Amino acid sequence: MLYKYVKWLMPLALLCAAGPVSAQNVFNGIASTADGYSTFDADLINVENVTQTGAGVYVAVLDTGLAPNWKDYFPAARVAERLGKGFVQSVSFKAFKDRCGLGVTVGALRETSFVGSRGSEHGTHVTSTILGFFYRSNFDAASGFTIPPLMVRGIAPNVTVIPVKVLADYQIPQLPKCDDPDISTASQVAVFGTSEMIAAGIDYVTDLALAGYRPMVINMSLGGGALDPVEQAAIDRAIANGVIIVASAGNAGDAGMGYPGAYAPVISVAAAGWNNSWVDPAVTQFYRMFWLQNGGAFVPPLFANGGDVPEPTPTASGFLNNAAYIADFSSRELAGQQLDVTAPGVWVRGPFAGFPGYNHLPWWSKGVGDLLGGNSGNFFYVSGTSMSAPHTTAAAALMLEKNPALTQAQVESILKSTALPIPAGFGGDLRITGFFDTGGIVDPQIWGADATGSGLIQVDAAIAATP
Repeated sequence: MLYKYVKWLMPLALLCAAGPVSAQNVFNGIASTADGYSTFDADLINVENVTQTGAGVYVAVLDTGLAPNWKDYFPAARVAERLGKGFVQSVSFKAFKDRCGLGVTVGALRETSFVGSRGSEHGTHVTSTILGFFYRSNFDAASGFTIPPLMVRGIAPNVTVIPVKVLADYQIPQLPKCDDPDISTASQVAVFGTSEMIAAGIDYVTDLALAGYRPMVINMSLGGGALDPVEQAAIDRAIANGVIIVASAGNAGDAGMGYPGAYAPVISVAAAGWNNSWVDPAVTQFYRMFWLQNGGAFVPPLFANGGDVPEPTPTASGFLNNAAYIADFSSRELAGQQLDVTAPGVWVRGPFAGFPGYNHLPWWSKGVGDLLGGNSGNFFYVSGTSMSAPHTTAAAALMLEKNPALTQAQVESILKSTALPIPAGFGGDLRITGFFDTGGIVDPQIWGADATGSGLIQVDAAIAATP
């Protein structure tokens, strides 16, 4: 396979513009978000019930790299800047004689920086689930929710992240002579990586683990339609040398899983949502701060018990009081594929620029340009199995803090045996009623047994089952 597209779903664009900059990030020097505020997605998998923070564990995020201003969002102490690396190949395109096709030429593999380009902050958002992030949004204040800058706690706030850039920006040329309406003829920037780039990233991380940087987990929120031998060999070598690998299942729905997630030795993750997204705890009105657990500190303007997920009551199935559903985009398991578990992957808040991609407006600036347009901003609600994978990667890191000797097979087995079953069903939905002013609940979800794996990961149960 020549290249692999980033697998993510952007449900909403929020445009922003640059404004005057304040003196500094008030969180400069903070080494961890462990004392930060939690989120609904952390509560959905019971992170609040464990004492592990991922200390001593390395997590390699194979993705688009980190945004150039990543220190605006993350504690610098939690990112191994000197170990970060990128791998890239030049890719050129040439129109075919049929006027609607492109020929592709791929250049030699070379090393580059882990710092991301302007095409996507995908890797930054993925990292924010694991590490947590520093947050303030003028959009909140404009909606009546004025709160001070705060730290949002990551699922594994004390791991050490190694950013590895294996996805890059490429310019796809226009096809002005193409008469097929199903083919875009406009020039566009695409973000993807070749199998050689991804394999090089995996091999680099394996070499780090062999050099003593362990325990090590790799997060791969990416995928493609096939698994090339070079990538499979890199995965097999990593697992054989004690590296844990977690990958997104893909966002293709009934069309099936992507690779490497569908490859049996890899821990694959589907995307679940929470029924009370976008509504207040009493389910009476639209609520943009549904994602944040405030613990009473900001009541008002935030609603009491915001972001709190009810604990499941004992049932034959163990289902989470109908609180969780499987997203329609989450890839279903086809014959010959293996879907392992499910994790939160719908409306996950984090640092992510909207269209057209990265530009630098610090969240800590005092201006209100982000309300006026012209700049793509800082934070976003993103959905996709790209978001569910880092929840599971972080859970694996917490398990490895307790027992650094766990193998890939053991981590997978424990996560699956302790997951909360989600039976096939109907009735989950995206409660974004007020957001789109439709006057009713929209987007009912339907899923079968091929969509859930063993169920929703439960971090506390997985830690308890870890020897």
